Amino acid sequence: MRSVKIYCPPGKAPPVPAFFDSLEAKLRQKLKFQLLRLVRLPLSELKEPHFKHFSLEKYHQFYELRERNKILVRVIFTITDSEVLLLVPFVKKQPRDSMRALEQSIGVLADIRAHPERVAAYEFYKED
Repeated sequence: MRSVKIYCPPGKAPPVPAFFDSLEAKLRQKLKFQLLRLVRLPLSELKEPHFKHFSLEKYHQFYELRERNKILVRVIFTITDSEVLLLVPFVKKQPRDSMRALEQSIGVLADIRAHPERVAAYEFYKED
């Protein structure tokens, strides 16, 4: 089972927990269920509609967790051997929102590689 980690920018609150807290309870529970599946499933089982792997070479290391209730919620993440790193959560309102989040994810991942201490464990299953 993989561990889940989140990005903690310097001087700011981590964006993933704040984003999850801003969602209504039912949608938050759906996302947490998908995260639980994400840490347990083999990579070959991460398929649409809930997971998307980007095929363009520039974004090949990224995946998208997808969930919806009344709104479309997405979380860009990447997977290493033993961990899932949640990078950029967002509400998808327009088709180009995913591309913006992917570009932002490239910057976040570069910052994490330069400063590995900016990553923290995220124990989503102990909340609520």
